Amino acid sequence: MKTATTYREAVTAFIEASPWLSPVDMPALVTLTSLADLLDAGDPKPATVAQFGLTYRSLLKTAPQADAGAEDPLEAALRDAAER
Repeated sequence: MKTATTYREAVTAFIEASPWLSPVDMPALVTLTSLADLLDAGDPKPATVAQFGLTYRSLLKTAPQADAGAEDPLEAALRDAAER
């Protein structure tokens, strides 16, 4: 995984890794990008940082969730190993 050194790079990486995002999310993506540009330009006001975080988390919540009924493969392997 490439490490981002700017907010803009982090936003770009998030968008590239988020195939579930759609045109419906465009207003929030524009907001996130604009806030990233402000933060990269040296505007670390608490309100700007907070709004960036809220917008990011709002977009992150749109990600599809894993099937809650599906068993975690690691959990199954650990349980099997403990039973031996």
